[in-house]
Amino acid sequence: MSHPFRTRRRDQHPVRRPPLVVILVGLLMIALGETGGAAMSQLRPQIDRHARARIAANAGAHGLAGSVEYDTEVTARAVFAVEAGLSFFHTHAEGIGTVVLLVGTVVASAVPWRRARGVLQALLAAGGLFPLGYLAYGAAVLELGRDAGVELAERYVLTPLGSSVITGLAGLALALVVALVARRRTPAP
Repeated sequence: MSHPFRTRRRDQHPVRRPPLVVILVGLLMIALGETGGAAMSQLRPQIDRHARARIAANAGAHGLAGSVEYDTEVTARAVFAVEAGLSFFHTHAEGIGTVVLLVGTVVASAVPWRRARGVLQALLAAGGLFPLGYLAYGAAVLELGRDAGVELAERYVLTPLGSSVITGLAGLALALVVALVARRRTPAP
């Protein structure tokens, strides 16, 4: 009788765990997303005050003109962008953490080629950090102004990390198709 904790052969379709770094990224994003949501609900007035103070300190970047009516509207739009970034962080972190854990397990269990698994797991781990781009989004809006901050976060953080997740998922789909075709072509023992 075999020992119940021994590793089964790969061709017996065991569920395998992803590398620890992938697990860490997934769990970290879930934890940060949950914590971020709780902090947002409890600290909304403090977040609003901080955002308004940073906008006033960076008046030139926000295009404040000294007109109360105009500046109130510009400040409100910038504060809304900051709050949106925090809200997107909260929801995306919870979701992407779960996706990273699930897809990482599928990659570890179903992709038969070691090198392909490594590349896919690296793409997933990097892409799992995608929600942090929304924190960068909120901070950049405060420091650079709404349009420049959004552009910076999208160009240098959100797009590369989001592309990593998409590339990893597409690569997984391709690897699964190739593995299925290879399995069908291999005669049964």
